[in-house]
Amino acid sequence: MADLYVLASIPNQGKTTTALLLEKKLKSEGKRVACLQMNKDNKDVYRYLSEGCYHYTIPFEASQTREAFERWVPKGYDSYILELSYGFSPVGIPYITLFDHVNELISTDLVDNWKQHAEQRFRTCWGMHHPGIPVPPDIMSLWDIVHDRDTRRVITKTAEPKGPSVDQGMILHNVEQLAVEQVKPKMEFPTSNKKVVSVGAFPAEYWDIFPNHRWFGMEYTGFMDTVRKNKYDLVIIGSCGAGELKLKNFPDRTPAICYQPSVFLDLEYRKTINPLTGGFRSIYDTIKTKKPGTPLAPDGEPFSGYNNPYWVYRLYEKPEVVWKSGSVVYCNGWVLPQYLIRDGFLEVN
Repeated sequence: MADLYVLASIPNQGKTTTALLLEKKLKSEGKRVACLQMNKDNKDVYRYLSEGCYHYTIPFEASQTREAFERWVPKGYDSYILELSYGFSPVGIPYITLFDHVNELISTDLVDNWKQHAEQRFRTCWGMHHPGIPVPPDIMSLWDIVHDRDTRRVITKTAEPKGPSVDQGMILHNVEQLAVEQVKPKMEFPTSNKKVVSVGAFPAEYWDIFPNHRWFGMEYTGFMDTVRKNKYDLVIIGSCGAGELKLKNFPDRTPAICYQPSVFLDLEYRKTINPLTGGFRSIYDTIKTKKPGTPLAPDGEPFSGYNNPYWVYRLYEKPEVVWKSGSVVYCNGWVLPQYLIRDGFLEVN
């Protein structure tokens, strides 16, 4: 068994910052630490990688039961830090219900009107992500599900320590007061000695699978120069914020996994055109109880982008979530390498 710290909150409350501070604190005590995160696509992964953390994505299907969760937690660590966001969406909440003890991060200026702020934040974010689509009437219906457990408040952006807290100088206080769960990890990775080069943000599980690995961060020019001059067994093209980026003169027949298909192809982003008909509770129940890949909402509605075998958000309209063209495997979403191996898109040996 190992310790598990669950850090949960709405966006912009300092979850990732707190996770990184806690990771460093635990490592200073001689512990081997892994950072886990619900499937948020490429959000925050680059920051974890840049900080030298062991990082793993936990897919939606792992939120169905505690046993399913443990099957996706990698073996070999003393402590785990799980970052969860329950934002304006029902896709993060199924994870939280797996645990009896959760650390909820709250900025010090929001302590007195936390629920009211959260609702306003949900409504604002909904309008940003789904312009012109009405806010679901049950947008706060899952709030009590989140808080129906031991919810330990962790105050962030404080002027001085307030129990478990992070002050304005980015110092984590009173770690011993954080809520801790026990978990039995079961995930083991196949390993390969293939020569790999990568760039951008991509699932960090590739580091475990391919330890002979050179990463260029976000330096795409140097990456392309190296790919043109050298022969690699596999190239991983991660995502970045530049949707207009194109990679020209990519060597033919070079095996590649591409998480930003737009670097080679002209694709249209998905659009939400219809109101949500089923409600938040329906989506929550589907994730918790149905077979992975079961549609979350009718096509064209919010959350219908997750309607694929992996329950990952499909960024582009192109119907496939994974397809192969020539030597390149395209991932239209944050498809984990475990799935690619299982379904024959990625060879390890």
